[in-house]
Amino acid sequence: MSIKTVILSLPNDVERRRFCESEIARFGLCHKFSDAIAGDQISNSELRKFYDADMNRIKFKRPLSRNEVACTLGHRQIWQEIVKSQDYVSLVLEDDAAFVQDPRPFLEELLECGKCFEDVMIKLDGISRNNGQVIKSVADQYLILSDRLPPRTTGYIIGRRAAKRLLALNAPIARPIDIDLKFYWEHNVPILTLGQKMITEREDFNSTIDHCRSKTKPGSSMARFVRNLMYQTKYTYGRLSHPLNPDMIEGLGPLMQAGNRVRNRA
Repeated sequence: MSIKTVILSLPNDVERRRFCESEIARFGLCHKFSDAIAGDQISNSELRKFYDADMNRIKFKRPLSRNEVACTLGHRQIWQEIVKSQDYVSLVLEDDAAFVQDPRPFLEELLECGKCFEDVMIKLDGISRNNGQVIKSVADQYLILSDRLPPRTTGYIIGRRAAKRLLALNAPIARPIDIDLKFYWEHNVPILTLGQKMITEREDFNSTIDHCRSKTKPGSSMARFVRNLMYQTKYTYGRLSHPLNPDMIEGLGPLMQAGNRVRNRA
């Protein structure tokens, strides 16, 4: 049995899709493409529908680019498909994802109790360096709960109920998707990271989001400083006022059964 893999990719980007297919074929994973939305194809009226500029000024340190809005819409589209599926968990990749280690032992052991992971997300594209607690080991990987998540949404495992909970927020877009995920007290989906990164971004593919991001920064250095200070203050206050206690997180229940001992991260 193979985990269902969904790859977010622009339909006309043949080079990236070919790379994804060769990367997936290395490990014999079943996959399908989910057509991403190009930022420059979002009309002004559609942008106003999906993106809340006023809330963005309150919640984030700079305006979002159209590509960032499109990225969030693409992931939400995949989550909708996952909620409708019969699969307990799915693997979601962006089209610049590259495996830095063989994922099969991890994925195969995870699927042995797929239902146990139906309420969580597991980020495969970065590690948490602070305040981590080991929740469980899967194959040769530790699953770590931390209040400081790494950026990016290059690759992750997501459970069906976790996807449903993220979609239930149904709020206009105000922050990049990876930043939204960091605000765990808002969405209440347990997000775990690995002890060792499994996925990275392919270096020879330029990020369309990173390219556009610099163009959206507020004009003056003082304006950037003030907005960044406000954002960091709100994020730090939220994180400190919502400490993570694994025993109190409902979605971690199946992973906290006898034999899944929690300990401080080494």
